[in-house]
Amino acid sequence: MSISFSGLASGLDTSGWVDAMVSIKQQKVTAYNTELSAIKNKKSTLTATRTVFNNFRTAIEKFTDAKFGGTFDVFTKNTAKSSNEAVFTAKANEKAARQNYDITVEQLATYTKAVSKNSVSAVADDDTKLSQLGITEGSLTAYVNGAKTTIEIGKDDTFGDLKARLAEAGVKTEVNEDGLLSFSSFDGTKDISIGATTDGSNLVSLVGLEKQEDGTYLSTNSLFKASVASKLTDPNSGFNEQITAGTFKIGDATFTIDENTTLSGLISSINNNKDAQAYAYWDDATGKLSITSKKEGASYINIEAGTSNFTDVMEFTETERDADGNIISSKMFTDAQELGKNAIFTVNGTKMTSTSNTVTEDISRIEGVTLTLNKVSSEEDGVSKLTVEQDTTDLIEAVKSFVSTYNDVIAKIDEVTANGADLQRETNLTSFKNTIRTYANGSNTSNGGAFKLLADIGISTGKADGNNISSDNTNTLVLDEAKLKEALAKDPESVRSLLAGENGVLSMMEDSVEQTLSASTGFFDVKEKTLNSDIQKMETKIKKQTESVTKYRAQLEKKFNVMEQMIAKMQQNYSSFL
Repeated sequence: MSISFSGLASGLDTSGWVDAMVSIKQQKVTAYNTELSAIKNKKSTLTATRTVFNNFRTAIEKFTDAKFGGTFDVFTKNTAKSSNEAVFTAKANEKAARQNYDITVEQLATYTKAVSKNSVSAVADDDTKLSQLGITEGSLTAYVNGAKTTIEIGKDDTFGDLKARLAEAGVKTEVNEDGLLSFSSFDGTKDISIGATTDGSNLVSLVGLEKQEDGTYLSTNSLFKASVASKLTDPNSGFNEQITAGTFKIGDATFTIDENTTLSGLISSINNNKDAQAYAYWDDATGKLSITSKKEGASYINIEAGTSNFTDVMEFTETERDADGNIISSKMFTDAQELGKNAIFTVNGTKMTSTSNTVTEDISRIEGVTLTLNKVSSEEDGVSKLTVEQDTTDLIEAVKSFVSTYNDVIAKIDEVTANGADLQRETNLTSFKNTIRTYANGSNTSNGGAFKLLADIGISTGKADGNNISSDNTNTLVLDEAKLKEALAKDPESVRSLLAGENGVLSMMEDSVEQTLSASTGFFDVKEKTLNSDIQKMETKIKKQTESVTKYRAQLEKKFNVMEQMIAKMQQNYSSFL
């Protein structure tokens, strides 16, 4: 690498001369960079324009995709309206016939419920822990002839502990065969009162303690040993009979009980198993298990005994087993199940039944319509009306989207092809604009319906008037929504044909926009390839010219360095001569 000592010997500004001469060659690099920036701007503009075209195509496809049918067809969407949604609601698909129906509801479908015939839990005894009964620790107040005694209940206390402490205060405590808790004085002559606002235990509220006419207290809720926290196979689980490990069946689901299974866990397993088709619930107040069908209608819940005796203990089944525990015979107690009811309703006076309050077309014979029965029709309700008609919501929104994106395309083309704009003189764009304007204003003579022009259904171009005579005013489309709704009500098939028929306005526009956006051969892809090529060429030119400038600077600096060295040597020789 050469080292430049500008003007040290000659006193000349040789670095300035180098910079000046290099800057002349650098002007070409600058010009190339300016040209490259212009090409990149064109590409950016092209990309933005393509996005507007893509949005336009998407808006058009909402109509032209109707040829695929189903959910793609905005013309065939229906809506079902109930004149009294308190009685029933309805949904309609594209297959529904657009007409009116008379609906009445005579009976709603209900769920089958199986309940243990008797309490399957043993009642509390002296050894039962109060916490097992749901009674919390804290204070309990007893008054005997007005004398106050405060009893503390500990977390590990038993019912026997409670009885003993209350007995010391003169209160007799008993649990009868139904599990009801009672308080009285020992000799029946003293006045007792149980509970105070300062109590910390929940005993009084939990059991629903009420004072009787004779001055004693009796609970409204029973105290049963078994609870949701009980381990089912534990000898101390609290059930009337020891539950064995094994299996049983509800619905189509098989459940397994082992030494760790709690009543809460089993109930959760039943409720979360879709094949069980039922919900289970343990009632602490009655000591009974209930199972409710997830399906409405007059059908029994399938409950089958298995290797466990659980369903026998819950009094849903009765099973005879051999010495090894194998089932000899088993039967389900149908009288333990309160059978659900089927829904009864009428359609145009014809009585029908359904196992569910959600009535599908195969039951109601109303094609494409699903009814949801909500309540029995009263005299005041009378006959409710079901009206099935075209759902124009999505269709009108689709028209709004088309109008908006059409206007965006026209405005974008005008913007990017204007004098001095990035895509000026791109005839493909201006030709496309003229084509879709022609379609928008042209007549569809092949449409055999009532409408031939977009203007006939409320889609028209802006008109020049006395205040605005600019031809640009006719570039945009405007929508008269009321006129569109009127056209849809009058002749929906003609609207469909005009927009998306074989020679429909939007079908022809779609062909044009598809050609413009076509991969490889469309305007945007071809133009982008050209710009990419131009960018690559220009970047190559810039690279070569930059290398040339760098080489030129090095050559100049080398020559001036040699000159300075020669001058310095001459000056040294002259100085030596003197």
